[in-house]
Amino acid sequence: MTGYEDAAGNGEADGADLAPALERLSEAQDLLRQDFERLAAAVTPLLTKQYSDTQGRMRVLETRLRNRQERPLIVLMANLLADVRRLDSAQDVKEHVEEAMAEALTRVGYQEMGSEGDQFDPEWHEAMSGTVGKAGVVSRVYSRGLACYGDVIIKAKVDVEPAPEAAGEKGELPV
Repeated sequence: MTGYEDAAGNGEADGADLAPALERLSEAQDLLRQDFERLAAAVTPLLTKQYSDTQGRMRVLETRLRNRQERPLIVLMANLLADVRRLDSAQDVKEHVEEAMAEALTRVGYQEMGSEGDQFDPEWHEAMSGTVGKAGVVSRVYSRGLACYGDVIIKAKVDVEPAPEAAGEKGELPV
């Protein structure tokens, strides 16, 4: 006899006892599965409703946040429109709109960039003509650039000349 047979008695009796135990285990597993399916059927609609409600609340909150972020810009633009409608001469309109738009952009975190005499930086400027080198200087501005918190949104379009002290240096590339 083996050690297993000694501990349980007769080895054949163990096989006979195992079959009913496996059947009871299978029945218990079936009961658990049925209970789980009933539970899932009861909980699924509740979870679906809760998810749908949460999703709706998130949409409302996102809309409120977007409105809060855009509201200052919308108010500035509406005020600018009202001001433009009150002005008489074309030159007054141009100057006023230019100042008001620059102020509106500054208020919401944007800054214009690209002025004559600035050090040329390929991350901030797009050279339209001239010589691009380590010491290039902006000599003419075709259009100003725009940045927001250090991120370049629109590069300034400029002409570039070598800096007076660096005019004789090598390593400059024509554009």
